[in-house]
Formats: sequence, structure tokens, C-alpha cells
Amino acid sequence: MTAGGEADSERPQMEAEASDHAVVTQVAGDYEEHHHTYVRGWEYLSAVGVSEDEINFVEEAYVHDTRDAGVAQPVQRAVNALRRPVGQSNIVILVGRSGTGRYTTALRVLRDVGVAGKAIHSLVPDWDRPRTAQIPSTSGHGFILDLSAYRSLPKDFYQGLGDYQREAASKDAYLVVLVTPETWKPGGLVSVPAVECVGPPADKVARAHVRHMAADRENWLDELKDLIGNTTSPEDAAQLARIIANPDIGSVGEAENEFLNWNAYLLKWFADHNSGEELRDRALLIAAALLERLPADIVMNAADRLFHRVKGALPPGGALAGLDLDKRLEAIGASRVDDDRISLSEERHALHEAVLAHVWQQRPQLRRVLLDWASELSAPGGIAVKHLEHIAESVTRLAAGPSGGTVLQLVIKWTATDSKTHRRLAVGVLEGMAIHPVIGAAVRKYLYDWAGQKNTSEALAQAIAKVCAGALGRVYPRVALTRLRILASREDQRGAAAVAEAIRALASTPERRVLVLGEIVEWAQSEDLVMRQAGATAFLALSELTGEDPIALSLAAELSASREVAPEDELFVRGWRAAWRHEATAVQAQTSLAAWLDSADVPDEQVIGIARAVLTGRLGDKGVADLLVGSDAITAVGRCRRKVLFDQLLYAVATPAEEPEQPEEQTATAA
Repeated sequence: MTAGGEADSERPQMEAEASDHAVVTQVAGDYEEHHHTYVRGWEYLSAVGVSEDEINFVEEAYVHDTRDAGVAQPVQRAVNALRRPVGQSNIVILVGRSGTGRYTTALRVLRDVGVAGKAIHSLVPDWDRPRTAQIPSTSGHGFILDLSAYRSLPKDFYQGLGDYQREAASKDAYLVVLVTPETWKPGGLVSVPAVECVGPPADKVARAHVRHMAADRENWLDELKDLIGNTTSPEDAAQLARIIANPDIGSVGEAENEFLNWNAYLLKWFADHNSGEELRDRALLIAAALLERLPADIVMNAADRLFHRVKGALPPGGALAGLDLDKRLEAIGASRVDDDRISLSEERHALHEAVLAHVWQQRPQLRRVLLDWASELSAPGGIAVKHLEHIAESVTRLAAGPSGGTVLQLVIKWTATDSKTHRRLAVGVLEGMAIHPVIGAAVRKYLYDWAGQKNTSEALAQAIAKVCAGALGRVYPRVALTRLRILASREDQRGAAAVAEAIRALASTPERRVLVLGEIVEWAQSEDLVMRQAGATAFLALSELTGEDPIALSLAAELSASREVAPEDELFVRGWRAAWRHEATAVQAQTSLAAWLDSADVPDEQVIGIARAVLTGRLGDKGVADLLVGSDAITAVGRCRRKVLFDQLLYAVATPAEEPEQPEEQTATAA
């Protein structure tokens, strides 16, 4: 069925009903339509294109399931379902366990129905609740949607597939959905063909992979045949093939050890280093694993700190005591790299990751000690304080193992400390956990819940906002924006400054700039008071002109280039009107618009046009007179613009029944 392992693995399951608020290539066609008309910021899911190498691999090295002679293979059954002359589906569901190659099968299916490789996309599940309305149906394209992270799917998702099916058929688009048997329970809600994927023989998958990637090493599989049995998944077989093909792997034995996660090697090593004198070697091994490729003095000092934490007694004499560094490195199987850095994985690929996983799994009573030790190393004045990202990455890997909640609990404590270093470390770990392929869905749900809980502290609110501004916002921008909306809706305004900064960070990416603004304006215009508060607050954060390179100027420049909307529909106009109408933000809205009128960085025509559209029909509203008359703080440019604006507003009032002939346009300099 597949020559490649798929990108799905066992992960914490996510309930579809849990939340009802709902580098990446944006799908063309539908996306462009909504981008320019501002119907809604993000109507469709984003998508990642499939590389040419991956398409070639699927075409040349795909392995079909040959377990049942005379039975149509999954690919053929799926292709038949998509192509059938009567009642064409355009949707097929691939049902299977993780590791059975569903993703690669989906690629092969789409190619076999005639979708061009460059028109195949994997959809990014940037949502809190699956919605068929967000699945694109661009003509001639094929989409893959993985819903394996959900225990169940909402009723309206099943029902919506019927509507999507008709739309996809009309546009000659295709959708392949990946699910587990537990996920897919449609009952009588929808009739969509489902094909079971059980996976082809693992030995054939491994051989096809190696033959494609490193044909000169195919004979290695003969020596490693005992690693592949009847219960080996296609995904594991593909992983073995990738290890064999890796040029950093120098021998059959090393390939075997890495495939087994160095399990046998580490079991033997810890058994051989079990005496009291060798406990320091264990501490050094763990320190080298956590701090892979960091300077020797940092690793050695970190090892002594760990040894001290488990009540080990260092020998008298300090740095003069004990064996020389090379002898100690020889004992743990490490080497020097880049002159004076220590590496476990230079000679044994990926050993440092395996060591941490081994210790975490085999010594549960050491888990809290390890986390406290990592915290100490990165504390202010800590010996590894300059390597926060490195430590955060290592700790994130631990969170994906057993008892990962222990890591999450400690990270929350880090957010509440007085240490800026610890708070930065906490944000780094949370970022990694939120986008992790195994635990990401569960952690994103935690962030959602924390954002709205009454007892969420200022420190935690700030941390959530920073996570949204960072990795989470880059990978799942809509998910991040939803959490920022919940934070912005808080009556206690905890994390408000961090939320404003995060919203500006999300909007800093050029292809997302107007989309973020459009979504926020939708909030600001909502009938829901809580959402309106969030939208108005967020809009004012985006409209600020302070700082070295305010995002508002980039937004203004991009919007000024579009002439496709009426003045009253322009996003800044809608945002200011909504923020002004909202009592809690009315004064801020007035101040913000005044700052634009006073700023020479915004073009005369644009800012006067925006202000005219905002104020038309509202000359009697509270605050309008103050804005037009102004104060002592008004700039010379602002005074000239206000005169032009006032004349235009009066002219519009005087000639309401016909299209006004505008008074002669004046610029700030001309006036």
C-alpha cells in the first residue's frame, strides 16, 4: 500500500466538540476571492504543497498491499470511488491505524485520478473544531486532510460533507480524509466511500525505500532482517530505511542501534556503570545529552550540579580531582567537536536524544530532579543561561514521553517566577509543545482553556500571548488568534500589553497582514459584547503608529493599493467605527484616529478619506467635535488635514440627495 511511512503517529486524542470558536502556501482561487472582498479573513484552511521529490518517490517506490490475493488494493478502491461514472464522490475516507501509510496512499490516489503533483496540498488543521465550510475546493486541485487527532467528529461536519461533495464535483476538486477507526463514526449522517488501510508487508516497504534512496546499501537489509517482522508497521519500516540511507550512519550496527533507539546499548551501558564511583559518569552522560554540542566547561559543571542534586559527594580537590576530560568522555562514549564542545551523537547518531528518553522512562523518580536541574542551569546566573533554546528543545522532547504532564506543570510554575529567564524558558517549551506532532493538539487545548479561566494569572496570560506571537502563530495562525481573542476579552485585562504585541506580531507577516485585520474587524462588529470588546481592543493595537516600524503603516500601504471596496467597507473605516461605537474603547478610538490625522507618515488622501468615511453621518456623536477642533498637541499637518476634512464633511451634509462634487482637494502642504 505504501513505500513511505506516513506523518501520523500516536498522539493524545482531541475532542472535536471541545472548543467551538473557531513554510505555508495559501491555496489559490478561493483564497484570493475572499482576500480582496474582505468577506471573512480566513474562509479556508491553508495548505502545504507537496515537493516534487515526494511525488517522484510515491510514483516510483510505492508498494501496494499484496496480503489479499484477488482483492482490489486500497489505492484502486479509492480511485474507483473518486472516478465512478455514476454518483462521483470527489471525497474518499482512508481509515487506518497510525503508521499504516495513509498519507502516502492519499498521494498515490490523487496522482492516479489525474491531479498534478503541484496541485496536491496537505491542509493545515488550523482550527479548534473541524468545519467543512473551511475546506477549499479549488478547481483541479487535490487536498489531504488528516483528522486522526480527533476522538470523534461533530455531527455538522458529517452533514457538511454532502455539501462539500457537490461543490467539489462541480469544480473537479478532490479531497482525501485520513482518520482512525475510532474517529470515523458517520452513522447515517453521510454516505461517503471509506477505504480501509491495513498497510503492506514491512519488509517490502523497507526494501523499496532503500532501493530508491540508497541502492548501494540495500544489502544492509539482509543483515537487519530480524528487525522487521509481521507486526512491524510500514511507518517503522520506512524509518529503518531512512536510517540506512542517512550518510551520517556509518555501519549496519549503528543503523540497528538507532532504529532501536539505542535501547540495548543504553541498557548495557547503565548496567556496566553501576558502581558508586561510576555515578558521576552517569551524571556526565545525562548532562552531555541535555547539552549536546555545548562547551565542555558548561557540560562538566552541569554534570556536577546534577550529581550534587542526587546527593552525590564530589571528590576533594575540585577541578584538580578525577580523570582528565578525554578519559571521562571515553567512559560515556562522547567526543570533542569544534575544538572544545562535547557531543554524544557525533559518533553515534541521535544518541543524545535516546539517552534523555531512556533516563526519563527508566527512572521515573528522577523526572522531577531532571526538570529542576534544567531549570537551575537556565536560571539567572546559571551556567547555561545563554542556551535557553537548546534546553527548551530538550525539555520539549521529554514532554512527549510518559508523564509529560509533569513537564507542563513545571513550565506553568516557571511562568510565575520573578525570573525573566525562567519565563522565557517556559515560553520556549510551551511553543515547542504547542506545535509538537504528538502532544500539540492537547497542549493547544490547554492554552485555549487557560486563556479564559478566571484564575489565570497575569504571568500565565502573558506567556500564552507570547506563545501565540511565536511558533504557534507561525504554524497555526488562526488557532493563535482565537486564543488572543479570548485573552483580549478578559474583563481583568490580564496580559493586555502582551496580547497587543502578539496581535501586531501575527500581522507582521505580509501574506497574513490584511487577513488578521479583517478577522479582528469582524470581532469588533460582532453583536456579542465580549467579542466586540476583544475586537475593538485588538483593532486599536493594530492601528497604533508608535514604535520604529509600526505595522499600521504597512497595513495602510497595502489597503491603499486596493480600490475594490467602497469607502465605508474599507477595513480601517469599519474598525474605527466599531471601536468608536463600543463605549469601553470610544475614547481610545478617537485618540487613535487623531494620531493618524496628525501623522505625516500616512498619506493625506488616505487618512482624510478614512476619517471622512468614519465620521460621515456622525457629526453629532460624542467626541467628534474634539477630534475636528483638536487640542494644543495637533501638528501643523494635522491642522491642515482637519480643515480639509471639515470642509468635506460639511459639503456632504449640505448636498445629501445627490452625488457630492467634492470641494477642490487640498493636501496638508497645499493648505
